[in-house]
Formats: sequence, C-alpha cells, structure tokens
Amino acid sequence: MKKVMRRILWGLSIIVFIGIITCFYMGYFMYAYGLIFLVISILFGIGQIAQVNNSVWMHQNGYDRHMREQIERHQRNREE
Repeated sequence: MKKVMRRILWGLSIIVFIGIITCFYMGYFMYAYGLIFLVISILFGIGQIAQVNNSVWMHQNGYDRHMREQIERHQRNREE
C-alpha cells in the first residue's frame, strides 16, 4: 500500500511542478503562485502532523517509563 501511495504522490508532485512551469510560461502567474502556495501549505501541514505525532509519542513514552519505574519501586518496597 505504501508503494502505491508513494507512486501516486510522486506522480502528483510531478504534475504540479509541470503545472507551475506551464503557468509561468503561459503568463498565468496567479495560478502558478497559487500552486506554489498550495505546495507550501501542504508541506507545513505535514510538518505540523509530524510534530503532533512526535509529541504524542514522547508523552506516551514518558508515561510508560514512569509507570514502569513506579511498578519497580513498589515491587522493591514489597520485597524489603
């Protein structure tokens, strides 16, 4: 599935890039700048999604580590 999605994304990227070049060549500057804005917006969105996923992972990892430490501390106290 990832392989298919990558091919689709590469194909769309090439089409958008060709569209930007064509719009500049034909004099449709507003459309070209609109496509550039669209690409930049998508990249910013992907960056925000990655940042949120990283924050969630860091929180979950810290919580799991904290719980393991609490369990180990409780087990050590029971053994003493």
